[in-house]
Amino acid sequence: MSDDTGPTIELLSPPDMFKGPTYEHAARVGDFIFVAGQVAKDIDGKVIGPNDAEAQAHAVLAHLEKVLAHCGATRNDIVKVTTYLVDGADSAKVTPIRLAWFGSHRPPHTGVVIKALGSPEVRLEIEVIAVARRKA
Repeated sequence: MSDDTGPTIELLSPPDMFKGPTYEHAARVGDFIFVAGQVAKDIDGKVIGPNDAEAQAHAVLAHLEKVLAHCGATRNDIVKVTTYLVDGADSAKVTPIRLAWFGSHRPPHTGVVIKALGSPEVRLEIEVIAVARRKA
């Protein structure tokens, strides 16, 4: 989408991921990539690891990697992370997985505990913002 008043907005979703009916997985504006919150669902929309925060964390991070790659970015291009948990106690399980996934890259992170996510068996959702310079 574009008009004469601003930059082009590309809406992007990998073809081999579950896609919600009302949104795309990412929006790219210039060098910025805004990735929708990812949850642990397989391509058919079935929850991966129901009620298991650890299994879901691994699936969510794999989804983020897939969306970023589709947009021409990697986890090292992430500049902001927000994690939503339905139970603050899950932070002790999810945080080490997230830190290991990022390695030495430590973008700013916000953790939020909320009452619920889209499905009762979904324990967490992670959204990111990345910056990936386009090749000239």
